[in-house]
Amino acid sequence: MDRMDAAAPPSGRCLDSDDDACMPTPRERLVATAEVVRQAARRANARVASPPERRSVHAFRQRPLVYGAMASYAVLSLGLMASKQVGITSEHVILLGLVAFAIFGRARPFVWDWLPFLFVAVMFEDLTSVGAKIAGSIHDVGPAVFEQTFLGGTIAATWLQQRIGTGLFAHVLDVGLASEYLFHFAAPLVAGLWLWSRHRDRFGTFVSAYMLVMSLGFITYLVYPEMPPWLAAQRGLGGLAPVHRIVVETLQPLGGFGNFYAGADPEPNAAMPSLHVAVPMLIACAVVSVKGWRLRRNWLWMLYPATIGFGVIYLGEHYISDTVVGVLLGAACFGVAEWSRGFGEARQARRTALQPVRLPAGGPGA
Repeated sequence: MDRMDAAAPPSGRCLDSDDDACMPTPRERLVATAEVVRQAARRANARVASPPERRSVHAFRQRPLVYGAMASYAVLSLGLMASKQVGITSEHVILLGLVAFAIFGRARPFVWDWLPFLFVAVMFEDLTSVGAKIAGSIHDVGPAVFEQTFLGGTIAATWLQQRIGTGLFAHVLDVGLASEYLFHFAAPLVAGLWLWSRHRDRFGTFVSAYMLVMSLGFITYLVYPEMPPWLAAQRGLGGLAPVHRIVVETLQPLGGFGNFYAGADPEPNAAMPSLHVAVPMLIACAVVSVKGWRLRRNWLWMLYPATIGFGVIYLGEHYISDTVVGVLLGAACFGVAEWSRGFGEARQARRTALQPVRLPAGGPGA
């Protein structure tokens, strides 16, 4: 029954009559109104509810590359811990639980979309807690000497901090760059939320690239642990002049939070590459790709990795080489994810084109 039928008089013989007896009774009006409301609610529910194929799906159908990488890490890390005789941490138990949930569980797509961010956060804690036991020898003097070779016996952090000084401009710069540096932890979530709500078709590409950036960064930390400039200078290595760790010094007036931040890093020897630059580069590439590469104003988003690239050097957290590798890593991972998306779309288009056209049983003229 549609809306017009529900509101129509009960008898067709009353359509041409003006007799009051032909008007619907209060009970008939109530039934008709209830039917109209029911039909409206059904239409509204159809608009709000997820399509049947999206209500509850398997994780690997939702994000096959991302969850395949998560499962691979869980398997490889078990072998790594067994060969290096490293005990399983509480973080690793959580990782195994997340992978098991992805394999055997079912949930709405929203859960599968955002679970990789939680996995990366826990993976970071897991790797940093065991990194000191399974990582190679720390590179402490070499990176400083390499940079000194090109900068006349000094490093960029020392050079910048000495020339910018400690005046009002320096204070404003310290606060701004330290804030941008600390925003690193929230930046991928904000970018992901924007893509998920405005450009859902590009969200999966961003998640894949983000996980690739973080995974390659973590692997590099294990293979090539590098001491940051502030720590090398603090230990008097390479003949370095004092390097201020400006992030800690900026946070210290806030109830001594600087000391808490400095002590919260379980593995400080993770300077190469700079993920604080790689992730902003990835975010900038994702935003410019969505908005359009041809419009010049969209390229202003590249100021994000450019300013943080300058910031991590000035703040004493990284060498120039760490920053350059971070930029290349972010751009390369985005390119790989974009290529993968384009390849998948092209393959799907070929499958669609090769599907036979089914004609009605009676032939073309049926």
